[in-house]
Amino acid sequence: MRRLYLFMGFIFLLINYINGQTPISAGIKIGFNSSKMITEIANVNEIEDASKNGLLAGVFVRINLSKFYLQPEAYFAKKSGDFQYTNSSNAIFTQQNDFNTIDIPFLIGLKLIDLKVVNLRIMAGPMASLIIGKDIKYQLNGIETSFSGSPTENFKNTNWGIQAGMGIDVLNFTLDVKYEWGINNISDYNDMTTKSKIINVSLGMKFF
Repeated sequence: MRRLYLFMGFIFLLINYINGQTPISAGIKIGFNSSKMITEIANVNEIEDASKNGLLAGVFVRINLSKFYLQPEAYFAKKSGDFQYTNSSNAIFTQQNDFNTIDIPFLIGLKLIDLKVVNLRIMAGPMASLIIGKDIKYQLNGIETSFSGSPTENFKNTNWGIQAGMGIDVLNFTLDVKYEWGINNISDYNDMTTKSKIINVSLGMKFF
């Protein structure tokens, strides 16, 4: 959590430092994602990971630096991902993971085509994801079951990742397609590793 506050503070100070020296635009964005939670468990050879769709909505700021630009964002996202495997009793175990997050990417971009009406861009950068809601469910052979303790306590509250992708602007409208790699293990189970892989597609509108 401390690293997340430092990350947000750095972005805030950088925007204030650059503001007044370079053109800045800001706007809103909405979109959808396709997320998968890649899971590895000790002594389990075959795990099937399933992707699920979610939504995102938030704001962005673009700091234009000639051909380059900086784009910090903040948006709410719903992310999900299920996995299943056959356990030692030959029962099919399924875990359903649903998360609500506040995502804060800080992207560095390059304008490949930069015209008054349209521009084509590439971008990449780090992102922090604050998990504000968790819903974890278990099934054995398709029947919902439970175990002792709260399953939500076995997942971290912060996920760190890298985003990279492309975007296009037409007048005041923007379209971004980004791929996101989770770089830290969000599972607190001793024998399980879970990392996110997500495709984000968003449509935005710049106000100025």
